[in-house]
Amino acid sequence: MKRRFIIFFILVLIFFILYANKYLELEHNANILEYINLSSGLTNDEIEILNKYQPLIHGGNINEPPLGMYYEENRQYMGFVVDYINALSIELGVPIISKPMVWNEALEALEEGRTDLCDMTPSSERAKSFVFSNPIYRLRGLIVVKNFNNKIHDLYDLDNIRVAVQEKDYSIEYINSKGVNPNFVFADNLYEALNLLYNNEVDAVVGDEPGIRYYMNELHYMGDYRIIEEPFYDDVCAIAVSKEQKDLIKVINKAIFNIKRKGIDRKIEIKWLGHTTFLSENKFNEKIKLNLLMFLILSMIIVYLVYLWNRSLKLLVDSRTKELQIMKNELEVTFDGIENFLIVLGKDLRVKNINNPFLKYLEGDKELILNSLFMEILLLWDFENQNENLIYRLLTCYDECNKFDIQKKYEVKSRGRLFQVSIYPLERNKSQVVNILIMISDITNMRIQEQKLIHSNKMETIGRLAAGMAHELRNPLGVIRNSTFILHDEYKEKDKLKTMAIEAIDNSVDRASKIIGNLLKSSRLTNDKKEWTNLKDLIGEVINLYNKPLYEQNIKLDIFCKEDIVIYINSESLKHILMNLIHNAIDAMEEGGILEIQCLCNVKNIEIKIKDNGIGIEEEMLDKIFDPFYTTKDIGKGTGLGLYIAYSETEKIDGNIKVISEGNEGTTFIIDIPYGSEDVWQ
Repeated sequence: MKRRFIIFFILVLIFFILYANKYLELEHNANILEYINLSSGLTNDEIEILNKYQPLIHGGNINEPPLGMYYEENRQYMGFVVDYINALSIELGVPIISKPMVWNEALEALEEGRTDLCDMTPSSERAKSFVFSNPIYRLRGLIVVKNFNNKIHDLYDLDNIRVAVQEKDYSIEYINSKGVNPNFVFADNLYEALNLLYNNEVDAVVGDEPGIRYYMNELHYMGDYRIIEEPFYDDVCAIAVSKEQKDLIKVINKAIFNIKRKGIDRKIEIKWLGHTTFLSENKFNEKIKLNLLMFLILSMIIVYLVYLWNRSLKLLVDSRTKELQIMKNELEVTFDGIENFLIVLGKDLRVKNINNPFLKYLEGDKELILNSLFMEILLLWDFENQNENLIYRLLTCYDECNKFDIQKKYEVKSRGRLFQVSIYPLERNKSQVVNILIMISDITNMRIQEQKLIHSNKMETIGRLAAGMAHELRNPLGVIRNSTFILHDEYKEKDKLKTMAIEAIDNSVDRASKIIGNLLKSSRLTNDKKEWTNLKDLIGEVINLYNKPLYEQNIKLDIFCKEDIVIYINSESLKHILMNLIHNAIDAMEEGGILEIQCLCNVKNIEIKIKDNGIGIEEEMLDKIFDPFYTTKDIGKGTGLGLYIAYSETEKIDGNIKVISEGNEGTTFIIDIPYGSEDVWQ
């Protein structure tokens, strides 16, 4: 396998070398070796050649814009050719001085050796005196006539016609080579030639396209002229040197190659001409063919590589697929095994996944719940109503996601239970959360236990405080009782007034002792201990705790309970039931009223009614009042656990509790409790 890859790599490398060689020939007219040679710096021999002739002098046309133009006002010689010669100077690393001349003088100066370089279109005639470099730009020849001249339409219509042209211009040689013999009228530049046409001294003007178009734009009477649409020649221009200096051509060609390779020539053309002259031959079709061949071979290489790699990767892919499947199964087991409710929602507000505990709670089918709208799930609907549509905002609003705190816990009440909700974005993109995971825990029992623990701690503290107070108070009360006993014996027969005072003190001491006893009893923690309990006495103990609010709120108390009702029961549980119900009745009668407690003996149970004529309970709330944390009181005035505790304590003593109420009609709670164990009763 390794050997096959090496052979394949060598073949691909050979192919790329051949492709690069062909591409360079099309793009730069040079193979790879030539490209490397021309792209390298000047050799010592080439530097010697330059040093032999420097400074180099370029003789350019003084009046042929935009190729070259001398401006008298600032004494600057500027143009396309001037910039190109400057670029050539930079590439060669030697100064080149540009001297503007009339065109025929520029040719004579190069022949006589007064200049070293001149740009021109190569021709067989000029080749007798000069040696030419590689092309540097392309030039076209145009014919200009007056608008009313309908006789001249192409080059061959110039035969025996007066034609203005620059002296020694390439157009003369080209026209004569086509067998056309106009009557040439020589001018120093194209501007002068166009003026001859304007003054009707000639019938046409021929010359280079850039110069003709430049001067026609400058003339105010350009509307009188017409350019024959088809150029009569389209040739390249090169740098010419005298045959005595032909060793310069090799060095100049190297600089020209690097100017083209760097794209400097295109930038100069766009600067002065507004477009490129497409100097290189149009090899577009050949490039397309080469690239198509490259594409086909690359496709074959890719197919073969895919084939080779597919064989080696197939086992790896299968192995990884199995691993992923195992991981997926493990995640599903973990997802379904978590006791908390888990649900995944997508940005389309639909359910993407749900675990088994949540399904069991919803009593629904997974296939039906998946892809359903999350608002159809009552628990999530209640969460949205109680938390300002938080889930919807997270899935649809990117700003909400940015400020969302995943550490924050939320609570929701639903179907008589209290739940804690945590929300976790699973993944994000640039605009919104894609999926969110919602974890829901039922914290009803935990919260109840917390409240019970708080209550137990509070009652334990009160019990300790009450025990301490009882001990401290009973000692002086004992002294007072002993003292009044002695005084009572002394004044019993002697002074009736003092005897009455002593008896009043004794009664007060007894009353204080009962208050201390009730405080101790009410502060005891609920346990499972059952005992024989006188029902009326127990009710009296509870009422003693509420004498002050009953008096302050002007509430009349009526108790209808026989003295001899005794039951075998957990008295502490019953006491807490009565305390919660009486407390709620007092809260319901803020402006006064009547609180009635009635005990009825039935065959197998005792019925206790606690009735008030307070504000009552609305009918739609009756099904919820025994739910934990449900309260209609203002914040801070109730925990929502009082009636729930009364309900749970009633069940604890095997009893039953129900409520009858209407709005503004008062409320009646009815407690049915058994007498106690039949064995004990017998």
